[in-house]
Amino acid sequence: MPRSEEAVLARSAPKPGLLARLFGPSGPKPATPARRYTGPAKDAETGRLRAQLQQQIRSLRAKLNPQLLRVAETIAQKGPPTTDQDRAQMAIGLFLAQKKDGGDYLARLKQKLDEQKRRSH
Repeated sequence: MPRSEEAVLARSAPKPGLLARLFGPSGPKPATPARRYTGPAKDAETGRLRAQLQQQIRSLRAKLNPQLLRVAETIAQKGPPTTDQDRAQMAIGLFLAQKKDGGDYLARLKQKLDEQKRRSH
């Protein structure tokens, strides 16, 4: 296409309206809502496979450490720790969760840290 024809086509293209020039072109159409599954009916084989999969999931969960699950749930909800302070708090929390003294260790640890803090100032 010669250059003059491109110029003519470019000039003849309609200009966008005032709203489109001010706010930009309109966005894409909103997504259609999800539709219910209308495939073949669930048969006995599918139900058996589903029950087998659920049993495998239960057995895996029983083998996992519950503290590890709590940490994974926390990370999934809040996201991974991003600062050194967050990482240290998580590590200390995991360490203290392993203690079986009813919180006595935590109280002694806080007391020692407070004493060190007072001495450093």
